[in-house]
Parts: sequence; structure tokens; C-alpha cells
Amino acid sequence: MSILTRNWQLKLAALGLAIALWAFVMTSEKADLVVVAPVQLESAPAGLKVVGEQPESVDVQVHGLRTTLARLPIDQVRARVSLAGARAGETTVRVLPEQVSVPPGVIVTRVTPSRLRIVLEASR
Repeated sequence: MSILTRNWQLKLAALGLAIALWAFVMTSEKADLVVVAPVQLESAPAGLKVVGEQPESVDVQVHGLRTTLARLPIDQVRARVSLAGARAGETTVRVLPEQVSVPPGVIVTRVTPSRLRIVLEASR
């Protein structure tokens, strides 16, 4: 009897267990990823407009399963910043993780920069 064929049932079971364990680890491993998210300014008060440099994007750190992050559609990650209640002049608005839209199964852990400088003036 060959050494390869001796106890073949146990060897096959060990191989199956190893494959199952590898699949479990690969699908349950969590990871972090940093993506660039465009900034959408919303709810500007009537009669005011944003002037000067507008923030175009922020860096967003997301957390989730490695397989989910590998398939993350980057165009679905957006930071929505509300300007409701802002007044004319320079204002600083916070960008919170809750203001970033991400697909299900993904959690936003950090936004950089977390504060944006916006200048508003009366529209003519």
C-alpha cells in the first residue's frame, strides 16, 4: 500500500476541513479602507450662494468585511453636508460619519478633514 493511499479517508477529511477553514477566514475577515468621497453641499439658505473655493472631496475611512470592501462601488460613497441655518460670511461645517452615505454592510469610521470652511454671500 502506497503512503499516499494509506488512510485516504482521513487525508480527504483533513483537506476538506482545511478548505472550509480557509473559506471561513477569507469571508469573515474585517478590514479598513480609505476612499475619496465627493462633497455635496445641500440646503443652502435662500438668497445665499457658495463663493470661493468649494471643498470637492474628503477622505473617508470605511470598515467592513474584506470581501464587501473589495466590491465597494466607490461612486456610491458621498459626503452630504447641510448648510441649513448658515449665514452670509465664512462658516465652518462639520462632516460627521453619519453624513456619509455608504452601501449596506459598510461602516464609516472617520472623515478627513472633519471640518470644511465655506464662504457664503448674498446672491444677486
